Amino acid sequence: MKRIACILCSLVSLSFALAQEAGTNAPPVEQAGDSNPAPAADVSQPGGTNDQATAEGDAASAKLDIKELMALPEFTNSSGIIMVKISDKLWAGKYEVTQKEYKEIAGSNPSQFSADNNPVDSASWNDAMSFCAKLTEAEREEEMLPEGMAYTLPTQAQWESFAAGVDLKDAVTGSGMTRAGTSPVGSLGASGTGLHDVRGNVWEWSLDPQDKPFRVARGAGWETFIEVNLRPEFRHYSNGPAEAKNSIGLRCVLAPK
Repeated sequence: MKRIACILCSLVSLSFALAQEAGTNAPPVEQAGDSNPAPAADVSQPGGTNDQATAEGDAASAKLDIKELMALPEFTNSSGIIMVKISDKLWAGKYEVTQKEYKEIAGSNPSQFSADNNPVDSASWNDAMSFCAKLTEAEREEEMLPEGMAYTLPTQAQWESFAAGVDLKDAVTGSGMTRAGTSPVGSLGASGTGLHDVRGNVWEWSLDPQDKPFRVARGAGWETFIEVNLRPEFRHYSNGPAEAKNSIGLRCVLAPK
């Protein structure tokens, strides 16, 4: 009897141990409402993320006002043309208009000596004036045009002030050598006003006169070699505003309308 009692006691203990282990490994009881946890709060800004909003704000603040730029000795407009301050009411292109600049604004390149950084050539006076008008409109659209001002060609008097003191050693001409065409703008030294190629490389169309059957270009070109034609006071008279030559190009100025 004592042995049977021990066996029964062992069975009871084993049953209790199995039941206890089963309770320990049982899956946790899921509480109501925990099956779909709430999503994290959305902290993004309306219309985009915080990073996007910050980037847009930085871009807006990085755009300089044209009034701030004009306070500098020179500035680069939205078309990539560097303008040098001559006076409070006159700015001049640091270089003759390049073929790349001309094509971006006019949509074509008439040049015979094709190279992005060479001055545009074979542009007539009419072409030059059209370019200046399109440049003015392009800068207005970009909000980079000072109020009451426009891009145009320099008057003869303005050109003469640019050319004052410029030596022939800083001019791309045919004097003392034979050239096959134009050279990249800025190849030689600058004038006292900081402008390059005022003399040489290409003749530059003047705004005046406009009441004559001819138009005037100043400064000599890559092919000019006759001494009298190299003089700053010499003028090239065209047959009319539509005439174009591979030795004539342009420089823009920014002046009151």
